[in-house]
Amino acid sequence: MTRAYDYMRDIGPAVCGSLAEGYLKLRGRALSLAGSLGAGRLAGIAAGAPDIIYTVIMLLRDGRVPHRARLKLGLAAAYFALPIDGLPGPVDDAYVGLVALAEVLDDIDPAVLAAYWPGDTGELFKAKAVLSRLNERYGAGAVRRFAAGLTGGK
Repeated sequence: MTRAYDYMRDIGPAVCGSLAEGYLKLRGRALSLAGSLGAGRLAGIAAGAPDIIYTVIMLLRDGRVPHRARLKLGLAAAYFALPIDGLPGPVDDAYVGLVALAEVLDDIDPAVLAAYWPGDTGELFKAKAVLSRLNERYGAGAVRRFAAGLTGGK
């Protein structure tokens, strides 16, 4: 069973209420968008975007995370801040966050990762394995080409 994450521990009671409200709103919009696109499997990914983004941001702030890993996570955080979306809604943010986390999983102490990931960290290692298989089978640009196909881009 997934434990409930205590955002108040890291952020504090002053902003916890608005954060929880924003989190639930973003999660609801992600599920709604994925559902309206007929993308049931994407719904789970999109709904997890707030968790992924939160984990990336908190790992960036943690001094126990190696500098090289924080650099990669910082690039993902910069992408989150961009007003341009490659895919509708938070799906692209979830993908970028997952890729960044997959890149640094082996460099981060599992206890540090578990402190910020609200679910089972084994889920992240499974996502890393899936991304690796996609890259091996279809090349490093496979997901980017898939995303371009979804959005009608080149």
